[in-house]
Amino acid sequence: MARWVVLEEWAESEFGKPIPGKASLHKFAKNGMISPPARKVGRHWRVECNAKFVGIEKPMTKDSDSPLLKRILEDG
Repeated sequence: MARWVVLEEWAESEFGKPIPGKASLHKFAKNGMISPPARKVGRHWRVECNAKFVGIEKPMTKDSDSPLLKRILEDG
């Protein structure tokens, strides 16, 4: 088996069927929600076979974000 697999193949083994949509998978890859991180090789996202979905625990905010947005993210 290849060490690096395309995102859709990995998602089937990680989540089972039905897998999340292509846009969601790309969002997971771009935002570092997969460990070890996914890499874009050519036009396709690839991950290591043993990669796991970790998601994010807390949204990141910047000092320049509006106070309303910060309050919403902190309180849920």
